[in-house]
Amino acid sequence: MVPLAIVLFSRAEGEGYARAGLLTAAYTLGCCLGGPALSRVMDVRGQPATLVLGGVVSSVALGMLPLMPGGGALAVALLAGLATPPLEPALRTLWPSVLSPGQVPAAFALDAAAQELIFVLGPLVVLVAQLAGTGGGLLAAAAVGLLGTAWFASSPVSRGWRPRVHQDRHWLGPLRSRRLCVLYAAVAFVGLTIGVPAVALVAYAESVGARGAAPWLVAANAVGAFAGGVAYSPRAPHREPARDLLLGLAVLAMTYAALSLVPSRVAVMAVLTVASGLGLPPVLTCVFQLVDRLAPAGTTTEAFAWLISAFLVGSSGGAAAAGALSDAARVGGAFLVAAASALVALGVGWLVVREGAGRHWLPAPRRGDADSVGR
Repeated sequence: MVPLAIVLFSRAEGEGYARAGLLTAAYTLGCCLGGPALSRVMDVRGQPATLVLGGVVSSVALGMLPLMPGGGALAVALLAGLATPPLEPALRTLWPSVLSPGQVPAAFALDAAAQELIFVLGPLVVLVAQLAGTGGGLLAAAAVGLLGTAWFASSPVSRGWRPRVHQDRHWLGPLRSRRLCVLYAAVAFVGLTIGVPAVALVAYAESVGARGAAPWLVAANAVGAFAGGVAYSPRAPHREPARDLLLGLAVLAMTYAALSLVPSRVAVMAVLTVASGLGLPPVLTCVFQLVDRLAPAGTTTEAFAWLISAFLVGSSGGAAAAGALSDAARVGGAFLVAAASALVALGVGWLVVREGAGRHWLPAPRRGDADSVGR
């Protein structure tokens, strides 16, 4: 919700896209830095207090953003990102504590699929909230964020989760693991791939004279990803994540290469867009499993937070590349960049799998770094 709300607010106030981009970049940078920091605190202190404090600060900052002039708005946007409660890492840390090992992969797959509903419903809420005024989207995001954080933090599972004490904590946290860092590099390139369509599909719709089709094409990508997640969920417990990671990346590369053909018929483009979403949930599901297995003891929440940061960095780069190529009337080139990024991720992923097969550093699933809170 927040990036779209920032852009709509800036434009409604007569600001240019450059200003909107700066505010969005400040918020995203804050999320990339604040998520791992808050997650490290949760790995030591537990979840509820950290989540609620972050939710309050972030929501207040978002609510103040429409009132802040000039450089003050950049600082407030950065603060809103820094304090954004890392609910995704918190959730993924809880799965091994409340589910049997065989159920965790299926939960990760449904988790990845459910994200697509967020990307569809969030913008709709912002668009409706904008009817109340130029800052309506930001206020709605602040309210939804605070409500969701309170709901999650008050759940018995989150309140009952207790991190285990580990005496060998390292200042680098999960980043001391070279294996995880290689995986994060692959995820950054996946993020670059996924950052392209939000911009390139809009440019495509305008290029064929069907600007109104842009939201439907973006939604078609989300529908494909949702279908991929639902279909993969029952299969995930019976699959090897390292192998399926490579298969999913190959699907991403091929389907985005197909999008680079930029067919003139919107219906054909819509079918290709649905197909381009199918490979993402299996990729994310496998990555979630590998992060859960590879994170050093006591760092699982922070490890998932760095995963999100890597994805955000890549996604921002993909959106920027797609924007530059779209301005140059090279929409097909933007999708080729996405396909090439997926291929690079595939190459990095292959190195991960090859090393894991040779050195046996992909451990078996575990119950997590916390005391079980019951099923």
